Amino acid sequence: MTAQGQEGLFEAPPGPAASPDDATSGGAGAQADSQAGAPGGAGERPFRTTAGFPLAPTDPVAEVRLIGPLPHLDRPFEYAVTAETAAAGPGMRVKVRFAGQEMDGVVLARRPLPTTDRPLAPLRRLVSEDVVISPAMLRVCADVAERCAGTVGDVLRLALPPRHARAEKADRAAAAKEAEAAEGVEQSEASADDSAVDESAAARASVGDEADAERGAPESAEPVPDPASSRDERLARYIGLPALLARAGAADGPVPRAGLVLEPAHSWTTMAADAIEALDPDRGALLVAPDQRDVQRISAALAQRGIDHEVLGSADGPEKRYRAFLRILRGASRVVVGTRSAAFAPVRDLALMILWDEADDLLIEPRAPYPHALTILQCRSAEERAALLLLSHARSVVETALADHGYLRMLEPAPAPITSVRPHIRAMDDFLREREGASGRSRLPSEAMRVIRTGIARGPVLVQVPRSGYVPAVSCSFCGTRCTCPTCAAPLSLAGRTGPLVCRVCGRREDGYRCPECDRTQVRAVVVGSSRTAEELRRAFPDAPFRVAGGAHGRVADDDVPDGAIVVATPGAEPVPAGGYAAALLLDADAMLARAAYDADTEAVRRWDNAIALVRPADDRGEVLVVGTATLPAIRDLVAHRSRAFLDRVLADRRALDLPPFAKVAEVTGDREAVRAFLADAELPDGTQVFGPVDDVPDGDRIAARAVVRIEAARSKELLAALRAAVASRSARKATGRLRMRVDPPDVF
Repeated sequence: MTAQGQEGLFEAPPGPAASPDDATSGGAGAQADSQAGAPGGAGERPFRTTAGFPLAPTDPVAEVRLIGPLPHLDRPFEYAVTAETAAAGPGMRVKVRFAGQEMDGVVLARRPLPTTDRPLAPLRRLVSEDVVISPAMLRVCADVAERCAGTVGDVLRLALPPRHARAEKADRAAAAKEAEAAEGVEQSEASADDSAVDESAAARASVGDEADAERGAPESAEPVPDPASSRDERLARYIGLPALLARAGAADGPVPRAGLVLEPAHSWTTMAADAIEALDPDRGALLVAPDQRDVQRISAALAQRGIDHEVLGSADGPEKRYRAFLRILRGASRVVVGTRSAAFAPVRDLALMILWDEADDLLIEPRAPYPHALTILQCRSAEERAALLLLSHARSVVETALADHGYLRMLEPAPAPITSVRPHIRAMDDFLREREGASGRSRLPSEAMRVIRTGIARGPVLVQVPRSGYVPAVSCSFCGTRCTCPTCAAPLSLAGRTGPLVCRVCGRREDGYRCPECDRTQVRAVVVGSSRTAEELRRAFPDAPFRVAGGAHGRVADDDVPDGAIVVATPGAEPVPAGGYAAALLLDADAMLARAAYDADTEAVRRWDNAIALVRPADDRGEVLVVGTATLPAIRDLVAHRSRAFLDRVLADRRALDLPPFAKVAEVTGDREAVRAFLADAELPDGTQVFGPVDDVPDGDRIAARAVVRIEAARSKELLAALRAAVASRSARKATGRLRMRVDPPDVF
């Protein structure tokens, strides 16, 4: 199917079913821009160019948005423009005096007259004449703040890196050199055009000789391989992907958005590099990955193809990060890769945004208002009409819900033999356990040892174990069923070593717990470590080289995995050898599923699928063994190829229990009295369910409390508006005590 024949995959969904995530904007910043008539729109780029700065307006009043103010002051303020700050224009940083202290701000617009009769305070200083943020990005920040029940000032703090004077000076010098080089190229091209006229006659005379030489060439000469054709063949493996790339950045029509679950044999770095390379060179691309190692891998793939790009990493210092920000701002780099903070990168002519492994919790910003990278990219896709592509090896709940809603399309792979795209995957079912005997019920059965023994003869072997630091989960000691609260369906946990079962969401104490499956009363805590696994395997395979990754052991480099090595790693810390793993062993699958979280099953499947993607296909004798209860739906999903049965069951359960994504949930934590006062003063919409507050762990002399509020997804805007108003009211009253609010945190239940 050609790209033209696939255009129908990205038509607008019928009826009024456009997702609420597809809203363009709606915050205070967008209203201020439209009312003030700020120059520039979604298609204009008021950034500094090599020719100089844009002319500053002459209006004496500047409308300023403060960066990181108190919640009740999250609105634009007017300041008088002085002679020293006459160059201050929309999008520039300024220093202002507010409430007796100096604060950072961004100019939204210039006005001829103020809207108040009171005298205006002057702008203290123009920090820089660089236009660091566009009106479109301001609207994106306002939209993100509204979705996360936060303030625009806090979002601006995330979007704009701190200014670094030395980096700014170096960038201006680099921009001047690039401008001089561009002028030199233009002059050389003009002189080359003059000489080309004189050489055209000689060139025409040699055409006949070259044609004769071509006719005399042997017909059996091998054609030169075309890298572009190989790239197009790889992209064509997924029906609709060429059409998405063809429509990326289109000025009209529906904005293409899609989710793509890769086959295990297909590398995500190769597919992402193919998609970026297929774009027009004048269009911009942005790729966001959860981990710095993922960023390094995609950066290496782009560098190997000669694609100029900028890397925004969390480990970069202030100077390096600000220099990269300025290069992106002036259009020197149109391809940007980075971690979650790169979602705000001001890429010129942004046409394509790629998010790798959307379900990874590392993509959630740990600073207020705690936005997810997907939320930021959704706002940018709506505001800048940039195509959005979600890449993963496992289909997530959010991705499936967005596809069912019509917000995006799921791209399916073209039919191919299963043995060529995935390894041979098996689970320790009853047949294998009974055939093995008593050891079949052990943590490391003989079948697992056989997989390792035969695997190290062909290459490295991966042994994945649950990461350390899990919240203690409790399960039935007889059948292994996870203990959940009868009231809110959240996982139960032990209050101390011998304490009763309690729910940390609604506060229920379960003294007479009985397993709903086997009616037993005995429970046990699930605790698994990776160091013990490595010690046991070292005794069984003393001659094999060992690598332990994750936790206190740190990480292992991708090129530090020799053939025949046994790699014991926690999820997410697995090194990626060049030729892939010959085999993989997924240990303690039941313990992974027993994690004390409502999304333990889907998160376990995601981590397993990422590990399976590192193993060679079955055609290359790659195999995977899952050591766990083979009848569990999550483990059966690994064996079934591209089945939706597991996710359909998860979505049905969440719909019945009013869990995300079918409900909007917010978590309020802080001092006990602060949380109680906040809930008492908040004017929550009718139908809002409040769980708690319940006392959490003691924090020094203070008692920390936690509460959860929930409402149906269709009324999420009402709840978010009420929470924002309650936070602003609390700030205006200068209420004491610490308080933190998060919307849709992954560990809420």
